[in-house]
Amino acid sequence: MADRFRTVEEFLAAQDPARRAEVDVLRSIVREADPQLVETVKWNSPNYVLDGVDRLTVNAAGRGPVRLILHFGTARAEQAGGGSAFDGDPDGLLTWHSDIRASLTAPAADDTAARAATVEVIRAWLAFEPGA
Repeated sequence: MADRFRTVEEFLAAQDPARRAEVDVLRSIVREADPQLVETVKWNSPNYVLDGVDRLTVNAAGRGPVRLILHFGTARAEQAGGGSAFDGDPDGLLTWHSDIRASLTAPAADDTAARAATVEVIRAWLAFEPGA
């Protein structure tokens, strides 16, 4: 897939206002969870890197809700349909796609409880090391 966007600003400019608002909510939550994450563009979306590893990616493609994908980049093998050892989601916000990849939808901008829960899930994910 060819890179359509070179910067996050280009990505944001291409979004309609409602979609951009959802993306901005997730970007804000990610920054709150860990301000040290490096924001890049990968897979034509805002992507967040921790210690050189892609860990979070915004998915605003399609017509469904904007989602945040929690993952370990492409270097680590994943097992589709495999259970995960991750236990940092007490509210069940995550939808699992493999043993090391899950997603969550952007909470409503004014839902402070959902925002706080999302921040905590992201923090737990960033501290998670499968197999450790």
